[in-house]
Amino acid sequence: MEPQRPAEPTRLGPYRIIGTLDAGGQADDARRRIARDDRTGHTAVLMLPHETLADDPGYRVRFRSEGENSRRLTGGWAAPVIDVAGPEADLPWVAYACFPALPLPAALAAYNGPLPEPTVRALGAVLAHALANWHAGGLVHAGISPHATLLMADGPRLAGYGLVRAAGLNGPDRGASFGVDAFTLPPEQRAGERPSPAGDVYALGAMLWYAATGRRDVAERTRAALPEGLRELLAACLAQDPGQRPEPGTVARELRAASAPEAVGRLPDVVAMALARQAAAYPAQAPMAAQARPEEAAATPPPGRSRRAVVIGGLSGAVGLALGAGGVAGWRAVGEGTGSRETSARRGIAPAPLWRHDLGSEPQQTPLLWRGKTALIWTTDSVSALNLRTGKKIWSRDKLYPMSALTLLGNGTFVSPDTSAFSVVSLATGRIKGVERRYDGVEGPAIYQFLGADKDICWFLTRKYANGGTGTEDHSVVCYDSARRKEVWRAPLPAPYQGDGDTTALLLSTMLLLPSQGDDADTSSYLALDRRSGRRLWTRKFTGMKDESAKQRLVAPGDLLVSCDEHMLRGFHVAGGKERWRVATKGRVSGTPTAHGQAVYATDSRATTYAVDVRSGSTRWRRRSAAPLESSWTRAETAVSHSGATVFQVTDAEIEALDAADGSPRWRSALAGKGQQAAGPGQVVGVAPGIVLVLNGTILYALPVD
Repeated sequence: MEPQRPAEPTRLGPYRIIGTLDAGGQADDARRRIARDDRTGHTAVLMLPHETLADDPGYRVRFRSEGENSRRLTGGWAAPVIDVAGPEADLPWVAYACFPALPLPAALAAYNGPLPEPTVRALGAVLAHALANWHAGGLVHAGISPHATLLMADGPRLAGYGLVRAAGLNGPDRGASFGVDAFTLPPEQRAGERPSPAGDVYALGAMLWYAATGRRDVAERTRAALPEGLRELLAACLAQDPGQRPEPGTVARELRAASAPEAVGRLPDVVAMALARQAAAYPAQAPMAAQARPEEAAATPPPGRSRRAVVIGGLSGAVGLALGAGGVAGWRAVGEGTGSRETSARRGIAPAPLWRHDLGSEPQQTPLLWRGKTALIWTTDSVSALNLRTGKKIWSRDKLYPMSALTLLGNGTFVSPDTSAFSVVSLATGRIKGVERRYDGVEGPAIYQFLGADKDICWFLTRKYANGGTGTEDHSVVCYDSARRKEVWRAPLPAPYQGDGDTTALLLSTMLLLPSQGDDADTSSYLALDRRSGRRLWTRKFTGMKDESAKQRLVAPGDLLVSCDEHMLRGFHVAGGKERWRVATKGRVSGTPTAHGQAVYATDSRATTYAVDVRSGSTRWRRRSAAPLESSWTRAETAVSHSGATVFQVTDAEIEALDAADGSPRWRSALAGKGQQAAGPGQVVGVAPGIVLVLNGTILYALPVD
């Protein structure tokens, strides 16, 4: 016999449950209750996990995290969050300041059937416009459903932010899970893909289909039940291919355009009456000493001839007046400006992006930033330059055909390697300034990797083929002056330092450091070359450096070489090779540490970020993210703003901005992506004065910082 599930609590934090908002007492995605705040006497709407998921620790963490993130939704059509349960709460909850309100199923029950077409159009127009604003700000709602759509006298509100993400970070069969409204779940998310802006459009279309037909079935056979004016648009929203669905701004314009000027799209009288009955049953503000009701009443109690009915009659008139005057604005087929006013910035809420740019195709390398003014972008289709302040494209070229990573020079040009040559290209215009063909692999050696650049000088690795290409010899490092188009020096490379085309060289003020390959498990070594002459300075072993990849090493101030292995950060003195300090970490540090000033920052597989003093090795602070990693093998990255005032902790769930002084959280973000590589919240791919760049798939965002 299964143990009996405990009864739903009647008190959650400062809130007393006094009623239910769910039509029929239940919903597929979450529970919504009417509650009274004992501190203020105000009535609020509480969202709780679906009862079958209330005991799942992972779901509780994700549910609370999404509730916190929903504070970032701006504009008038997001259910305003006033409280979120703390991490110590046994049962998470989110409190909304939107009452009286009817979930869409309750509104259809009150109307005794589908809503009129003008009301559906107005509902869809304002919510599609809200989605357009949220998507432009990098937010995917991932929780639109009939129960999450709340109708109020002055317009609709969307609750339920992130319920799809809370139900499962990834994996198939989401539609079979509690906590998700399978009716509104797009097919690509059923297959295990992450939520996307196109998925929000599908969910909006399904919700409007339900509002217009009363049916939770979007199959072709039910299309005839739709009003003729909505059929084509909603069918497009529900396209199986996400790429065939319209943008939410287009949906909003089409819904507005087909509305007659005199159709204000007001709520039907019987729905307004249901809101009035709800307001009478649960006053918006009760005396502080009021006692809890002994029984839980329905969200839309049936009318009856009683003293309460007299009050209802008066209230319904008041609701009608509100709809006929200022309150009707929310139910019009709104213009572009309605409901889009930004909320003021608050600590904990990510700033709105300065701009958003769709690269159009998958990026081939991290954007290269020049002097805080220009971003150089290489995608599968083209090479282009963006203005960092506006996000506008300066130029784009589809005939450069780089065969390996671009290298940015310090003189306003960049190197684009080809199969038998490399071009020096103007960053301002995209025009080729010169082509170097002497390293073609036929008459001379072939380039197999660029290592780095400083001003006009760049360094690269070459090898010369012998015996008809069946063997190689003469591996070298070449120093090249791009302005004079002249080789400055060439130095032979011993076998351990020849690399395989993926070498991570380290540039110091006077030296070029090249890592070895095939060292012992407990030892790594470096070859140091003089940057000006190519003279071999030394080779040195660093005992105890166990990390498998040189990509996880960096040079910190004081000529300190920092590396990380599974559960340790280590600092080595470059000149002597001796270990200076070590810091134990709780999880595996698999990402690349980053340094700024006298501190090194790294994030481990437990989503804990460490700030370490490079001089002493002491830990200044550590901060664990509220959103845990999916597994101990997930990579976690760390970045620092240009000024050094903000540290970015990047996990598979979110980007968290931390105060570099003490590790305290500033804000959290999870920006929407697009394309095959869009997953998670995005990655910090660059910083410039006042700007942090975040890339998710093909979408590049610039967020203000510091």
